Parts: sequence; C-alpha cells; structure tokens
Amino acid sequence: MGFKLVYYSQQDPQWKNDILGFGEAGDTLGRYGCAVASVAMLISGHGYAETPQTLNKKLKNADGFLGSLIRWGSVSQVHPQITLKDSVNCEDTDAPLARINTSLAAGQPVVVRVDSSPEPGLQWHYVMVYGRKDDDYLMLDPIPYQPGTAKEDLLMARYSRGRSLKRAIQQVLFYNCSTADGMVGSSQSGTDTLGEGPRARVKDEVTLGLNIRSSTDISSMANVITTVLAGTELLLLDADGTSKVGVLNQWVRVRESGGREGFVAAWYLDLVPGGTSTSSTGSTSGSSVPAQQMDPKKKYLMVSDAAGASGTALRKTASNSAVVQMNLLPGMLLIVIEPYTKAKGKLGKQNQWIYVRGPNRKLGYVLSQFVQLPKTS
Repeated sequence: MGFKLVYYSQQDPQWKNDILGFGEAGDTLGRYGCAVASVAMLISGHGYAETPQTLNKKLKNADGFLGSLIRWGSVSQVHPQITLKDSVNCEDTDAPLARINTSLAAGQPVVVRVDSSPEPGLQWHYVMVYGRKDDDYLMLDPIPYQPGTAKEDLLMARYSRGRSLKRAIQQVLFYNCSTADGMVGSSQSGTDTLGEGPRARVKDEVTLGLNIRSSTDISSMANVITTVLAGTELLLLDADGTSKVGVLNQWVRVRESGGREGFVAAWYLDLVPGGTSTSSTGSTSGSSVPAQQMDPKKKYLMVSDAAGASGTALRKTASNSAVVQMNLLPGMLLIVIEPYTKAKGKLGKQNQWIYVRGPNRKLGYVLSQFVQLPKTS
C-alpha cells in the first residue's frame, strides 16, 4: 500500500495530559511525546491506524518503554509488519542523507531527531520525515498543535540552527513496513566494508536488533551508536574477540559495515564459519551457565527470553512507573535479595516483583515473568 499522510500532535487535547510510558507525574505526551507521536504518524501512514494515545497504551503493555523513553524496536511487537532496520546516532558525524533518500524513495518515511531550541546544548525533538524538496526534507512535526497536512513543513526552515542538513539531524530511525509499495533499500552498503579478520553474526533470536554501544554501560540508551539486525555480520576487533563470542556477560568490540565501531553483548553472537572456534556456546536464558560463574553462597535468577532482545527494566521500587535503575538483557544473572523461597514462588506468575541485585551492584525490582532459574553446566 502507498504511504498516506496522517498528522498527529503530541499536544492534542485528547491525549496531551496522558502519562508517557512508565514516566512520572509531569512526563506527559504533551510535554515529551514527540517520539511516540512521530512513530504513530509513521504507523498510521502505512495504513495501521494508531494515535499517540493508543500507541502509548499498546507499547506500555509490550514493555516498550524505559521510564518515559521509548524502546524503538518494540514497535514490531505492536505491529509485526513494521520493524526497526537501523538506529543511527549522528550527533558527532554527518547524517546518512543517501540512506534517508533511498528509504524515502522506497515509500519508507523515517523518524529523525533534531535540536528543538536555539539555546546552548541539544534539546531533543523527534519529527517524521516523508519526502525531499530541493535541499530540504518535508516533515510532519508533532509540535505545535496544528492539525492537518495541507501545509508543507520543511525541516531546515525550523531546525537548521545555522547548520547544514547533514549536521541538523542527530539521529535517524529507519523503519521498514513489509506492506509498503516499492522496493525497500538495504540498510547496509552494497560493498563489503568490514575489512579482514574474524567475524561474528548476530543471532537469529535477536528479533528486535542488537545495540552497538560506545561503552559497556547499559544503564541508558545514550551511548547507543547504532542497532543492527539478526543475521548481520560484524568484524571482531579485539585480539581475544573469538574467545568471547557466545559467552555470558562478555562484551566484544566490533565494526559494522557502515564503519561504526563499538561494543556489543557477546552472548548474542555466533562465530561466522571459517573463523576461529570458541569453546563456549551462546548463553541466553535457554542455555546453561557455567557453574563457576556463580557464587555457591548466593541464590541466582536469570533474565529469560520472555524479556525480548531489548530486555526489561530493573526498577527502584516495585511499580511500572518507578525509576528505571538499568536495563536487563536476556541471559544476565541476578542475585536474589529477598527470601529465596518467596522469590521462587513468584516465578511463572504475571505482574509480581522480585527484589534482586543486578550488574554493577544495582539493587531493584524486576517483573517475575521476565526471569527464571538459571541452568548450570
């Protein structure tokens, strides 16, 4: 189907006072809902009607937020026809204009982040870009409240801040709708630019994509450089990289085909045939964990595959609206702090909370449906 323009404002009186995701009081759609509104316009344009209000509710049910921050890949849990191809952070580099143009030409609009204010620093704001006009992009901007699509709105006219187009855009979210008209451009370059050396491939079960980060800190999404899909090949840059592939709680430095380098969770990788073999197999929640990784004096739980590839939240208190301490990925070991028999009794049940200690000694609560007893080997 062809893409149709559907406009929504985050400040529409119908939903502007709704709490965004699992945010606190004051974290409303009207104040911080630009990302959800932009994605709602993209989904609706592809023929799957969603308002910011309905999408906000559905993403919450799919654990699609970290606090008030949207999990970009969780959109496919609400609409399987629409998947995240790539998330490109370009605050310090030129925006990938050629890729944006290819996506637009294929009938696949993108969501981009711009600077919403001339004040010093970056004030994040998301808009949906749907077409080109001369040396600018046509956009639907969820703020201010201005219903309709008849009037053209240009990105540079409002958000250039004295920058060129390639520097006015600080992040690009490439979504693919499987039912859109036209051929969809590849998110990877047609030329193999990885370079020589051992390679790993993102496991097929990583359905929502694997984050490449500038550091191994997973307490926020601020250090995410890009997101790569299942099946993507990555060049291993560490001398001991092949020994880390598939090993629980190990991180490995990689390069993707666009030339971006960073760290990924090694337990979501398999070695590409022909590379040096590793003695460890992938250790997601369905696999076993070497017993020596666990202190026999402590009781453990493991984040399960039910949390999805993007993980689940460790919260400060036992509430979906509580502050997020950090994100927990499948396969991570958690130390049980509350009485162990009490914690075991909650396993397999919905919407119960277990008090645990996560990586970096972070204390908090995790939902019982996203953890299980670890299997040891």
